[in-house]
Amino acid sequence: MSVEHQVRVHFAADADRFDAIYEDQKSAFARWIDNVWRGVVRRRFDLTLERLAPLKGKTVLDVGCGSGRYCLAYAQQGAAKVVGVDFAAPMIELAKKHAARLGVERQCEFRVGTFPQAVPDGPFDASTAMGFFDYVEEPIPIIRRMRELTQETMVLSFPKAVEWRIPIRWLRFKLVNKCPLFLYTESKVRKMLATAGVTRYELIKMDRDYIVIAHV
Repeated sequence: MSVEHQVRVHFAADADRFDAIYEDQKSAFARWIDNVWRGVVRRRFDLTLERLAPLKGKTVLDVGCGSGRYCLAYAQQGAAKVVGVDFAAPMIELAKKHAARLGVERQCEFRVGTFPQAVPDGPFDASTAMGFFDYVEEPIPIIRRMRELTQETMVLSFPKAVEWRIPIRWLRFKLVNKCPLFLYTESKVRKMLATAGVTRYELIKMDRDYIVIAHV
């Protein structure tokens, strides 16, 4: 079974639970779990919106968009067009429902497929891939193509290889989720960026992630 297939199966089955990280209405226990183990998900979301602002009138690509939470926020911040791509169909269905509920479906286009095959068009003012490279076996071609499609700013996240929660997270993915997990040292992230032609960037250490703000 290929890495891509394993990841697709995992997120197809886990779409609702992952999407719930972004909801405020949950039990105290669920809130504690999310804060301790997944708090970085919300913090990197806020950072991305801060660094991409202002978005009014801009076009944005979100690779590995999941349930579309970033895309929805870009549209609500005034982006003219947002394209989100993800290979887990249940995630895309959630994204479309959220867009309709929030009244931003005309600004958002969600595609089921892999990147870059599902995104032959462009360019975009900005592009993001948050919580995506955790599950990608070959990141460099993707980073390179994102750079080629982006005119201004890219925001990317990479999970750290060394952090106190990593052994537990790795075991959970391997034994429970049956899903591959790819981890990175800072030097590996910098080497990948250089190989992909990304030279102007800021690397931020946030919780269990490295966040890259790249200027194209």
